[in-house]
Amino acid sequence: MAIKNLREADITNNPAINSNFLSISRDKIKLNCKIYKGDFYSDSFNCFPITTDNLSFLELFMWGEKTKYQKFFTQDFDLSFDNNKKNFKTFDNVIVLGSSIANNYYRNLITFLPRIFFIPDKKINLAIHRKSSNNFRDFLESIIVSLGIKLNKFIYLDDNFFLFNNSQIPQFFSKNNSITILNQLLAKKDVNQKIKLYVTRKNASCRKIINESNLIDELKINNFQIVDTENMTINEQINIFSAAEIVISSTGSALANIVFCREGTKILEITPKYNFDYENVFKNRYSDICNQLKLKYYSLEADPIENELIKTNSEKFQFIDLNIINKSNYYKNLLVKVNEFKKLIDQF
Repeated sequence: MAIKNLREADITNNPAINSNFLSISRDKIKLNCKIYKGDFYSDSFNCFPITTDNLSFLELFMWGEKTKYQKFFTQDFDLSFDNNKKNFKTFDNVIVLGSSIANNYYRNLITFLPRIFFIPDKKINLAIHRKSSNNFRDFLESIIVSLGIKLNKFIYLDDNFFLFNNSQIPQFFSKNNSITILNQLLAKKDVNQKIKLYVTRKNASCRKIINESNLIDELKINNFQIVDTENMTINEQINIFSAAEIVISSTGSALANIVFCREGTKILEITPKYNFDYENVFKNRYSDICNQLKLKYYSLEADPIENELIKTNSEKFQFIDLNIINKSNYYKNLLVKVNEFKKLIDQF
């Protein structure tokens, strides 16, 4: 049976369907979250719910590129979905939060996490992807405790579809609303420190700065702290970015932490040279956050350097087209022009 998509207006105008939605508000940020409650199927990648009577709600449960949802409304998907339903693993009484299947920090923070603040129940089983790091799991648990909720257990999802009975799944927020939620509910607003922060990617798979030692010499002269967020808890990252007056980093998920920065914080993003339209999703990712939160954004374009490590790290990039990995500078390392870098630092 073909999946039928209902718009938000269709939900509101149909009392029977609308009764399956909870509406939860957070007065502090003046935002509302709709939560589907009932029996539904969902994959672990998109966390896109399909009810047991084949209804879907794209307006509420879409994140990222809209084109990736087209597959759910094709005849091939209908046939495969109907044939495999009986084999889907079943869970009961679960809150489906989901998380990045690649444990991507930006995606976990901006896309999946904000919805946790609208969970209405006081005892929950929480479904996330199995590849979520212990760091992210610990952070989720700390938020749940702060909200006065008892976590019975995590439900770990693999790469598949599942049937959730008597369960709940919160809608996804727009990027702007997610930024508002994170900044208002998690950033430390009473920090008196003023830290100059450089975020290294020395342990990352790509976009490492190969002449970073030259930059660090200049940074230390100017009293910058050098940090590797891979070695920090998420609460530690929130604290240090909340206290920052300057943040410098090459493009990467750690820059998502600028959602915790104060108005007026200076952000310098060292970027690769973008050449393709498909790279636009990365190109404006952090400048958009700066514009919304009134941070002062600067960028410095670096030269691309071939990256041998990424060819041996195929599991991490298994969902990315190999042609894109080979052509896009986003997956290469970076060489920074030291003189240009020094001029920017001197401006700060």
